[in-house]
Amino acid sequence: MYPPPKWEFEPVTDEQIHRAIRKMKPYKATRSGTVPNSVFTHARELLIPHLGPIYRATDTLEHYPEKWKLTETPVLRKPGKPDYTVPGAYRPIVLSDGFARVLNMCKTEDAVLMAESKGLIPPNHFGG
Repeated sequence: MYPPPKWEFEPVTDEQIHRAIRKMKPYKATRSGTVPNSVFTHARELLIPHLGPIYRATDTLEHYPEKWKLTETPVLRKPGKPDYTVPGAYRPIVLSDGFARVLNMCKTEDAVLMAESKGLIPPNHFGG
């Protein structure tokens, strides 16, 4: 038997979307063939009235688009390393869909705020 839930799910709000887009780095790379962050950051006010209903529909319909689940993970050389035959001379980066990134930022904000406010995070936990 599961314990009762600690909080009730709330749909993503336009204000959350606004905060998520404000936090985005405009020139951070996204997965190829997807909307770049700069479109979200520069057209935020135009996009939010359209993104809100789309993001809320993912919850209402219980459907997360397959393309939003895809990521690319290129492995880049770290500059200035003397030996590129060792694994530590490289770093992987994850490229995701811009639409998914905004929604995931909103969902993460909710989960963290609720977990903190309900005392679900141990006091000795810190970091990511």
